[in-house]
Amino acid sequence: MKKPSKSALLLLFTLGLPLFFITGPAAQEAVPSEQIYIPVIAKTLDFGFFKQLRAGTEQAAKDYGIKTTFEGPLIGEPLEIQIDVLKSALTKNPQAILISALDATALTPYLEEAQRRGIPVVGVDTGVDSPIMKTTVGIDNYGAGELAGMKMGELLGGKGKVGVLSVSKPVKVSRERGDGFMNTIRENYSDIEIIPVTYSLDSRADAKEAAKKILETHPDITGLFGINALMNEGIIDALKELNKIGTVTVIAFDSGKTITDAIREGIIAGAITQDPVGMGYKAIETALQAAKGERLPEFIDTGFYWYDKSSIDSPEIQKYLYE
Repeated sequence: MKKPSKSALLLLFTLGLPLFFITGPAAQEAVPSEQIYIPVIAKTLDFGFFKQLRAGTEQAAKDYGIKTTFEGPLIGEPLEIQIDVLKSALTKNPQAILISALDATALTPYLEEAQRRGIPVVGVDTGVDSPIMKTTVGIDNYGAGELAGMKMGELLGGKGKVGVLSVSKPVKVSRERGDGFMNTIRENYSDIEIIPVTYSLDSRADAKEAAKKILETHPDITGLFGINALMNEGIIDALKELNKIGTVTVIAFDSGKTITDAIREGIIAGAITQDPVGMGYKAIETALQAAKGERLPEFIDTGFYWYDKSSIDSPEIQKYLYE
């Protein structure tokens, strides 16, 4: 078995360390704080992660004395809702825009419009595949996938068959988490077989059906990695319906009551969580810097954290769990 990758090992030592980035002289005349408007366009409004992210953005806006709004689709609503929100935001001439993109490519024409009008766009949680973005504030999703792969390999003792349940929309963070997981298994655990990625619509009901298909098609599967909270909720439901609890090692992403209860009950082995409040606060700070023309790094990492039954109730983890 190969040793874990250097990047994966570094993650275990750097999580939670303070983050610094370079700023430079303003490229445009400063705008008074009370005139600055920065809309936040979220993937969804009714998921716990984004409710916590909103709390962070609104606290930062209050602290810095600027105006912000928080809009986006509800879970299950079409991409067109987010596109309409972005188009509406552009008509209000904001000083910067924060966006968590539902689709890595579909928003490009509107980002180009923002660029033509001199409105800087900053990604939060997930960016897009475009140099138009000034920066993205989020986590190293590939690194989080690496950590999940390392944990899976350890828990399975380096042997078995594993799969990934991901969302069918082309979301950059989901692709990176899955790639990090699978590449880590390939590079470090040669006796673990990886089945092709299974895709689902981003809903608990669809994820349940997709997970059932995996379990029925591969009755000997020993490990599953769910790419986000809804995928893992579907996996839990499928395991219960098929009486497979205890036969598959599940590693989850995100938190939420369904996932944390499943960890306490031993249905899920462990999960990776984030700091959405801190991410939202840092995102507003960063968008404000972009509005003032300051230089920014390509990416600003807000950290991720592994937790399992042994650590879920620790103060260090509790502050990063969200419903």
